[in-house]
Amino acid sequence: MIRPRWYALGNLGSNIFSQAFATFILFFYIDHLHAPLAGITIAMTIQSVWHAILNPIIGQISDRTRTRYGRRMPYIAALSIPLGVIFFLLWHPIVPSRWLSVYFLVMVLLFDLFYLSVVLNWTSLFPEMYQTISQRTQAQSPRQIVGVIALLIGVAAPPILYGHWGWSWMGAILGVIGTLGFLLSLHGSQERSLTALPSSRISLTESWKLLTGFKGFRRFLLMNFLVQLTLGLIPAVLPFYAKYVLHISHTVLSLLLASIFVTALIAITPWSHWIKRQGSHRGIRWAIVFLIIGLSPFFVPNNTGVFLAAVLLGVGLGGFLVLADVLIAEAIDVDARLRDSRREGVFYGINGFILRLGVSVQSLLLYAVLHGTHFQPNRTGYAPMAVQDGFRVLISLIPMVLLVMAYLVIRHHDVPESQATMS
Repeated sequence: MIRPRWYALGNLGSNIFSQAFATFILFFYIDHLHAPLAGITIAMTIQSVWHAILNPIIGQISDRTRTRYGRRMPYIAALSIPLGVIFFLLWHPIVPSRWLSVYFLVMVLLFDLFYLSVVLNWTSLFPEMYQTISQRTQAQSPRQIVGVIALLIGVAAPPILYGHWGWSWMGAILGVIGTLGFLLSLHGSQERSLTALPSSRISLTESWKLLTGFKGFRRFLLMNFLVQLTLGLIPAVLPFYAKYVLHISHTVLSLLLASIFVTALIAITPWSHWIKRQGSHRGIRWAIVFLIIGLSPFFVPNNTGVFLAAVLLGVGLGGFLVLADVLIAEAIDVDARLRDSRREGVFYGINGFILRLGVSVQSLLLYAVLHGTHFQPNRTGYAPMAVQDGFRVLISLIPMVLLVMAYLVIRHHDVPESQATMS
């Protein structure tokens, strides 16, 4: 039986794991463990390519899977616990310090393999279970409320957890919560009976050609890439920015991060109601505008300004969280009507392929600034003005440029919006 609230719990695992990783993994290995900057950057670049390649492959495998329990659910059931263990080991290195770069590379490659196998299958259930704009916005509310709570846990709780009990306990606590979220989501999931799907006989190369020839989907991919690159860059830089520019404590950093996600949590329901009336196309444009406005105070930092920025970012983030899956589901609907079959796995896989290339860009930007400004990690939080300026550019100016580009790309989005009712 489809139970949106239970299905939504999968976002605990999806967002806790991804956001804790995106926000703190570089800070943990570079600033805390003093692992070699070049080695960690190379590992992140390799991981980005690996993640990008895995996405469409896992999506295709998922679409082709046939079991008595369905295409997607067996992967979630079998791989959630191993994923939680690997997540913990990322924060609990079991090798000497000289091997940290190699250990990090191996663990992030394993993490990506298991994370994608679980998350891509869980996400692919959404457009299959919910097929009208009303169903999707209604299901998105609990899903994204849980998602924002998970984001809050993933980015605001770690400074408190590692500040009091250390990084290993942080990894263990978050690993258990995320794993339970995935397993409990199965209680609210259901797969439709799909037989003799043409997609099961289409190769990955043919699927890629079909999807990249879909102009509306290409426009969505580029917009999503630019926004997600921004949303990945900001949390990755924020711990450094908080320590070396704002000089705030772990507790205040948690409050700053919490203000973003609490605002997003509050904004989700109003966004959902507004999108039902105004549509997804207008909604995504306004979400991007709020994100752009919210970034400007970070360039001239003061505590009052950055907390105001956090609230505006939260409003934009709430809208984007509701809309991202609605927009891709609309593209899947168009493809399904043309081909009389559904290929959620391939769509999400190619989307993930494109998004993950942004991690390489993010890593290279961070490396360029840290290396170019001669950044040196220290306990005092002191940094020369050149380093501080670099962090301001990374967290404000560059993301604003990316978001303006995203707005221009999606301004003429022409994929039909979801039907109001089932046809």
